[in-house]
Amino acid sequence: MQRTRKIALGVAASALISSVPAAVPAAAAPSSPACKNATLSWVGGTARHGGSKRQETVGVQVKNTGDHTCALLGAPSVMLTTDGEPETLLQQPGGNSVALAPGKTAKFNVTFLSDNGKTGKEIIRPDQAVVTLPGGTVKTLTWKWGSVTRQEAASRPGNFVSPIT
Repeated sequence: MQRTRKIALGVAASALISSVPAAVPAAAAPSSPACKNATLSWVGGTARHGGSKRQETVGVQVKNTGDHTCALLGAPSVMLTTDGEPETLLQQPGGNSVALAPGKTAKFNVTFLSDNGKTGKEIIRPDQAVVTLPGGTVKTLTWKWGSVTRQEAASRPGNFVSPIT
C-alpha cells in the first residue's frame, strides 16, 4: 500500500513538472535553427603569422553554406589545442541574434596575448583552434599566429572571444 502510494505520487509529480513550460528569455531563442552548415575562415585583425609578443586580434568569418537561414547568438567557444594542455578562451557576454541567409557571413574576433617572452607552462604553442558555434556546431581552424600566453587562471584574462556580429 505504502509503495503504491509513493509510485502514484512520483507519477503525479512527473506529470506536473512536464506540463510546466521552461522559462526562456525571448532574446535567447533565435527564430531560425542553429547554423549546422557553416564554414569558418580567418579574416583581418592585427595578428601576424608567428606572433608579435603583444595582444593580438584576429577575425573569424562564419559563412552559412546551407540552403536555409540559420541563427547564431552570443560568442562561440574557442579552445586552442596542442599536444599539451589546451587553453580555453573566455567568452565575452552579450550579443544579438544574427540571422544568416544562405551564402551570407557573420564575424567574431579572437583576442589573445602572444608569448611575450614567456616560457614553459606559461605559454601554449597551439596548432589548432577548435570553435564551437552557438548551437553546438564544432569546426577546427589551423592556428597560425604563434605561441600564446596562458590566461585561463588570470583575474583579467587577455585571451577572449567576442560575440558574433
